[in-house]
Amino acid sequence: MYKLIVFALIAMATSSCADNNSNQTDLNQPTDPYAGLTPLLSGDIPLEVPLPPADIIDDPVLSRPFFDTFSWQSFIALSWPADPVNRGVPIEPNSPDMFRQTNTTVGSSAPVVWETYREGFELFPRNNAVPPEWNSTDPVQTPAGEINGDRVLAMVTKGGIVGQQNQAFSGPLIDQNRNYARFEVRINQIEYDQVRRNRWYDKATIDSAIADTVAAQISAGVTVPQGIQLDTNSLEIKAAWRELTDQDDKSRYYVRDALIANEDGYNYTIARMGLVGLHIMQKTAAFPQWVWSTFEHVDNVSGPHPSFNNGTAAPPSLLADDEPVGYNYEPAGIDAPFPNRETREPVQVTRAVPIPTTPNNPPGYSTQELNQQYRALLKGTVWENYQLIVTQWPLDPSLPSPYNPQFNPENYDDTLSGGPFPDYAANVTMETYFQKSSSCMECHYHAAAYGVDYSWILFDRVINTQ
Repeated sequence: MYKLIVFALIAMATSSCADNNSNQTDLNQPTDPYAGLTPLLSGDIPLEVPLPPADIIDDPVLSRPFFDTFSWQSFIALSWPADPVNRGVPIEPNSPDMFRQTNTTVGSSAPVVWETYREGFELFPRNNAVPPEWNSTDPVQTPAGEINGDRVLAMVTKGGIVGQQNQAFSGPLIDQNRNYARFEVRINQIEYDQVRRNRWYDKATIDSAIADTVAAQISAGVTVPQGIQLDTNSLEIKAAWRELTDQDDKSRYYVRDALIANEDGYNYTIARMGLVGLHIMQKTAAFPQWVWSTFEHVDNVSGPHPSFNNGTAAPPSLLADDEPVGYNYEPAGIDAPFPNRETREPVQVTRAVPIPTTPNNPPGYSTQELNQQYRALLKGTVWENYQLIVTQWPLDPSLPSPYNPQFNPENYDDTLSGGPFPDYAANVTMETYFQKSSSCMECHYHAAAYGVDYSWILFDRVINTQ
C-alpha cells in the first residue's frame, strides 16, 4: 500500500510536470483521473512524479499512468537537442519546432541531452587522477586510450568492459547480423559533480566516506544506517546500441557514429550505430530508491525486420516451468579476442514479459496505450520508433535501504528496497537472459547494501582493488 504522507511530498516537490497535477477535482463528481496527463513536447526534465488523485493513490495499477507519464516526459526531455557548449543543457526547451527539426528521420544533426552527460568511466581516470570538470574539453583516458571528443562503445556485455574487466552479469547479445550489441553508461551533472567534489572516485576515499557516514548515522541514533547517498535528481542512463548495415533502414533509428572494439578487443574503428535500448534512472525527493524507466526500439523483436529475432518461431525459446524465458540460448561470456563474426550464432530473442495493458478503465492509459499517444506526438521524428516497456518504482519509499556489505542475494526480499512495483522490469537488449526475474531495483539494491545508494558505478569503485 502506498503511504499518503509520501505522496504528499510529491505535491511539495518542484516539478516541470506541474500542469499534470491539475486533475485534482471534487471526488463527488465523476471524472477521468488521468485527464491532466497530456503528452507534451518539452525539454525540461521532470523532477517528480505527478500526484495521483486521492481515490486511486493506494492502487499501484491505477497509479501507473502517472509514473509512465513521468517516464515519457523524461525520455523526451533527455532526447532534446543539446547545447554544443554546456553539457546536459537543452537548446530552446520550450520550442517543439526545435525538437522536431533536429530529431528528423534522416539522422540527427546534433547530440541529444543525455549523450552530453559524462560517461561513467570518466569519473575514474588512471592512478586516481582528478576527473575532468563537467564542461572540460580536455582529452580523457578511455578503454580505447586517449580520446578527444569521440564516442566510445567499449562495453559488449551488460556489466563488463572487454580489455579492462570481464565482470558481465550475463553473456553478450548477438543480433541477426552476427554483431554484438554495445552499451554505455552516462551520469548527469548532479551526480558527477557530487562524486568529483567528494573524491569518491578514489577507492580509499569512498571506503572511508562510507565508514564515516555509517558511524555518524549510528551515533545519531539511526537504527538502519544507509551509507552515503547521492543527491536528489541524480540521474543515470544506460544505452544499448547495435551496428547498422546496408540492409538496415537507418531512418527508423536514432543513429550515431562511435568507436567500437575490433575482434582483438582492444583496437577500435568507427561504426554507424542505432539506438535499441535506453534505461533512465532518476532519484527524486519522494522516491529515494529512484524511479526506473526502460525504453526500446519497436523493431527489437517484432516487425518486418526485427533486430534480435528472425521473424519466425524457430528456433524456439527455452522454457522454464513450461513458460518461454525469452531467448533460445545464452552465448558464453567473452574476453578478448572476440569470436570471429562468421562463427557467432544470433540470439533468437522474444519478449517474455508483456508491456503492461493496465489500467484499462477508463481506456487509453495503459502503458501500451500511452505509448500510442506519445508515438503519435512524436510522429515525423525518429523517436516515434521507440516505446516505453515499463516503469518501476517503490511502493513504500519511506523504507530505508539498509547498509549491509555482507548482503547475500539469496536472502533478498522486496521490502529491502521498498517493495518494487511491478515485480519485474526487463529490457530485452539489457536483461535478455533473465527477463522473467529481472528487477531494476532488486539488482541495484546490491549496490545500496554496500552503502553507495543504488549506483553500480560507485559499487564498482568500492569493490575495485586497483
